[in-house]
Amino acid sequence: MSVAYSPDARLLASGAVDGQVYLFDMGTGRLLHTLTGHSMPVRSLAFSPDSKMLATASDDGYVKFYDVQNATLSSSLSVHSSWVLGVQFAPDNMHFATCSSDKTVKVWDMSNKQCLHTFREHSEQVWSIAFNDTGDKLVSVSDDGSAIVYNCPIV
Repeated sequence: MSVAYSPDARLLASGAVDGQVYLFDMGTGRLLHTLTGHSMPVRSLAFSPDSKMLATASDDGYVKFYDVQNATLSSSLSVHSSWVLGVQFAPDNMHFATCSSDKTVKVWDMSNKQCLHTFREHSEQVWSIAFNDTGDKLVSVSDDGSAIVYNCPIV
């Protein structure tokens, strides 16, 4: 259902419909770890810019953060009132964003996992988000047919 390369190009993560996440070594193609924790499909995956953390977003309403080196769950957050369809780290490695079928986009502080801002401009579920290279812009796309570019509140 979802896939992501680590920025250091060493790992590939794959999210599955059964809630499992698989980590592969890109040098050998070998499965390194199976990460558990989600009870529903994993819709989105994102590695932190330093490749040390993996964020996962799921239909179970949770975003989970895994320590990639140790393949352990670091934290789990219920961040939306419905399916979490997207997760993305900001380039500063200190913030992340989520989007959901609850029609919102949220920006978070990574250190304390507190929501800094909620965007409510979409009228339908929001499927994907992306930061620009400097982190001062965040874009989202929705079933309402729109793509919205936000001035990001973290810069």
